[in-house]
Amino acid sequence: MCHYQTLYHNDNTGYVVRCPECEKIQIGYGNLMVTFGRSEFEDFRWWLRRIKEEQSPAQSPTLRCIVIPTPCDGMKLLLSMRELRDFDTMLESADTELRSLELIKLFES
Repeated sequence: MCHYQTLYHNDNTGYVVRCPECEKIQIGYGNLMVTFGRSEFEDFRWWLRRIKEEQSPAQSPTLRCIVIPTPCDGMKLLLSMRELRDFDTMLESADTELRSLELIKLFES
């Protein structure tokens, strides 16, 4: 059974947690929950940043027109620019915390 470490939590945005035993990373955003392995999490973050960079600055910040693929066939996220920025900030903050924990672990050994 997993015992999660919180990497990021915000009541309005969502959360990112990690199980130190199985190394799975769980993302909760809105009413969606996705679980990744470490490399899948990195790939998803990379893909999300790429999609974010391709967006036009002139587009409406509240119009949900940005499609984000997920690991599940046929399931995609539909986000506005504001939601995409919030989601990206959430994942980047979680990654920073994860990297900090990994560095601390190196010094404990």
